Amino acid sequence: MLIAFTYLPGFVTMVFRGMPTVWRGRHRLLFCWLICMQAVSPGRKTLAEMARWTPATITAWRLGRVLKAAYWHVHLLVSWLAQALVATLPAPANGIVYLCGDGSHADKRGTKNPAAQKGRISKHHPWFFGLRFVLLMAAWDSYRLPVGFRLMLPKCHAGYRSENALF
Repeated sequence: MLIAFTYLPGFVTMVFRGMPTVWRGRHRLLFCWLICMQAVSPGRKTLAEMARWTPATITAWRLGRVLKAAYWHVHLLVSWLAQALVATLPAPANGIVYLCGDGSHADKRGTKNPAAQKGRISKHHPWFFGLRFVLLMAAWDSYRLPVGFRLMLPKCHAGYRSENALF
């Protein structure tokens, strides 16, 4: 059984010290708690479950507010995390890093999201309603890590770009 954390471990604050300053208020601290709890909390990785193992001031509602905050630049954070992780991992044995691209979708129910799409990816795929995205992965040896992603907008949107253009 895991005992609830009462403070953020020192190595976590050291790792996130160089994080870009895209946060307002205590959101940076809450983001560090969120990443730490993703790694160490047992059971399902829902916000409510992870908040059970944090101090009383770190609630599921506050973790949700961090994730829903529209002001921070998620692509900047993903690229920073990827660069920090690549710097700590060993170099490829053969000296080759492969870049793999993949397009997928996440099913959603709410119809008010401006990026939500309905239809088929091709005539061989089933119908879906949700958000489409593309993911760029760096792979070598036994490592695979995301280095970039973009949300695909519907074709009727002014900022639409195809999967190939996003890659």
